[in-house]
Amino acid sequence: MRGDESEPIGQEPYSQAISMAGVVDGERVLDLSGRAGAVALQLAATASSVEAMQLDTELAEEGRRLAVAMGWRNVYFHPGELHRLPFDPGQFDLVVWCLTLAQEPRPLATLHEIVRVMAPGGRLIVQDVAAFGQPELDLKLWELERDRNPRHLLFYTPGELRALLLLAGLQVEREEMSGMTQDFDYWADTAGPDAARRADLKRVFFSMPPAGQDRLDLALADGRISFTYPVVTLLARPAS
Repeated sequence: MRGDESEPIGQEPYSQAISMAGVVDGERVLDLSGRAGAVALQLAATASSVEAMQLDTELAEEGRRLAVAMGWRNVYFHPGELHRLPFDPGQFDLVVWCLTLAQEPRPLATLHEIVRVMAPGGRLIVQDVAAFGQPELDLKLWELERDRNPRHLLFYTPGELRALLLLAGLQVEREEMSGMTQDFDYWADTAGPDAARRADLKRVFFSMPPAGQDRLDLALADGRISFTYPVVTLLARPAS
């Protein structure tokens, strides 16, 4: 189920986040990534338990269905707002938040909640598409994302993400950059079936200056269009 979020080609960003998390047997994990448990279900094989927050009841039900189909009995799905987590203080050894931070209207409140529910010595993996740091290109991409998905609020630069974590009392220990390649047709699906609207989105990409197209690695092959967003993944712990 796609919900209202686009998916990367393959699982490279998720795999990077899970690798950086370094989940060990017996850990209690909280997944804030939504997407009907796309991340949570990959953590279930190692973690003692995974609690997964979802955007709405429909996605939570889809996650439960997938967990049953895959035979996982240690993954639990909850619809709700991220800045009001329904969990006890110190409940989790690891919190994972992948590719939905840009849609969160109260990111600092959510990060404070993460710190509250994190066990002493716990850690956070946060991952999201990063701004290029070029105002004209970033503004154009922001407009595209807002047109495609009204939940999208902004792109953070890596520096802005580090500053946000610091404000919440978290210290970044590790940072990695990677790329997330999107298939245009899949990405544009969430804009709806309107052919004219999809054509407008495509026109914007190809009307960008050559330098912007190069930064996006915009490509046309075998009749299909792809482009690549930069992705930043951070490992953080509560500041001592």
